Amino acid sequence: MTRSTVETRPYVFPEPGDTLATLAARVLPDDPDGANTLLSWNLHLALRPFPVGEPGEVLCTDIVYLAPPPA
Repeated sequence: MTRSTVETRPYVFPEPGDTLATLAARVLPDDPDGANTLLSWNLHLALRPFPVGEPGEVLCTDIVYLAPPPA
C-alpha cells in the first residue's frame, strides 16, 4: 500500500470583528501590505457574491489561507 502525502496550506479562522487589515496585522506583522497579500492568496474572499458588512470584513467561518497556493 502506498500513501500519498498532500501538503496543506496553513490557515486561520478570523476572530469576531476582524477585517482583512486586522487579521493581516496579527498574522503578517512584517508585511506593510498584508491585507492585499492575504486577499491575493484568498480570492474566494475577493470574489464573494454578496457584501459582508464593512469593506474588508470577514466572517468567523471564513477560511483565510496564510500562504499562497502550491505551484
